[in-house]
Amino acid sequence: MSESEFYISTSSGQLHARLVIPRNVLDKPDSDSVFVVCHGLLDTKYAPLFCALQRFLPFASVAFDFRGNGLSTGQTSYGNYYEEAEDIKGVIEHINSGALIAQGVSRVVGIVGHSKGASSVLLFACKHPHLCPSLLVTISARYLMSRELPNRWKPHHLQALETHGRFLWRKYGGHTLLTAGVVPEVPVREYWISAEHLQLRDSTDMSVVQTLPFERCFVLNVMGGSDAVVPAADVWDYDRVMRLGTCDD
Repeated sequence: MSESEFYISTSSGQLHARLVIPRNVLDKPDSDSVFVVCHGLLDTKYAPLFCALQRFLPFASVAFDFRGNGLSTGQTSYGNYYEEAEDIKGVIEHINSGALIAQGVSRVVGIVGHSKGASSVLLFACKHPHLCPSLLVTISARYLMSRELPNRWKPHHLQALETHGRFLWRKYGGHTLLTAGVVPEVPVREYWISAEHLQLRDSTDMSVVQTLPFERCFVLNVMGGSDAVVPAADVWDYDRVMRLGTCDD
């Protein structure tokens, strides 16, 4: 297996990425296909799920940290789904430009996203259909953004929101364990949530997925039956709305 890490320059700053080429792909030198892997809320590309995906996908893959996460620069926020869609755009344009052709990959054939990253993948494909690859895979994508996880906000959070207009939810970052060891230390950041962030998230309308470019891509929505964060009903909401945008035949 071949691995390499690098930064991608975008209008929002520097996105840190990791290219993994499994051994079975290395044995096929004529394959230039690559998947893009997108993490979820306050996660990084080094999380076990994404390391496993990169190891076992039958394609080369590029996983990256969204702005304000992991080793990427910039700032993130609770409702910045469309900003993350622009991060995905920057990564795909970087690959399609031939920047990784020396490593043998130059054609994005699919994107897989988890949780917040999954919703951002769908918004990217709606906003930039000309860059949409042939396969989108979402894992635990939230549909109704205003349906908040019960008890996510504690009484002191809500009190601070009312008094100061924002609250510190948690600190995130630090060392992330990998099977092969410990990656370079990820910066520890504070995650503040404001009334504006909550309003932006609640107003993110995922019904736009009916405008996905179905003439050029397939969509696979995956949901865990015991998912305690995203309601199982959301995957059926996506199915229902996406069918509105597909041809009868």
